[in-house]
Amino acid sequence: TMAEVAITPSPVAAAFRHIQWDPLSSLRLTPQETALLRMAETNPIEYTLGDARDATMYVRVLLKLLAEASFNVSGHVARISEECNENRALDALDADPLGVVTHYAIAKLHTILTTLSSPWAAENGVSVGNVFYAGVEGDLIEQWKSLLRVISKGKGDLYAQRSAALCLAQILLAACPSQRGSVSAPGSVKDVSARVPSYASAIEPLEALTAWAISQL
Repeated sequence: TMAEVAITPSPVAAAFRHIQWDPLSSLRLTPQETALLRMAETNPIEYTLGDARDATMYVRVLLKLLAEASFNVSGHVARISEECNENRALDALDADPLGVVTHYAIAKLHTILTTLSSPWAAENGVSVGNVFYAGVEGDLIEQWKSLLRVISKGKGDLYAQRSAALCLAQILLAACPSQRGSVSAPGSVKDVSARVPSYASAIEPLEALTAWAISQL
């Protein structure tokens, strides 16, 4: 399944744990958002995703990172194609911190989507549908557009574009009527399909993602 599709690690992954949020004022993070990012770093991903509301807050922050960082990347990280050792990754963090932040946010989103598609998620009542789709109507959270921005204006950053496209596809797949039967696993503790993702809210991003994919052929 798409949830099991692996992505090549970011070439600057070694720099992720060295990101300092406070100096990156252009990201416009609130103290609460910064605290959430730090908490997520110090706890297992399952802890952060254990409550669907907390999980939604976390993915909104990651998508905000993408939205703010993608406006100001210098392009240095985009030109790195081979995996960096820690020293080279730290040089990249110094030269293009927002490029590294872009990779960080996408990598975290991929980890979240993989975890939300696992047996653990079914057993604990969390899913792609109740994390990325909000409200009574189950509408796709508005921040999905930051993924599309990275996909369509990625400055030649293959990792960012391909991985963002895969993440967006996984998010949208949860709303497709053909997937409804696979949302809830037999024997799950909670009914993870209690909020059905709105397919109508996914049509615009599906069309945009399809148009981008066709343009790459």
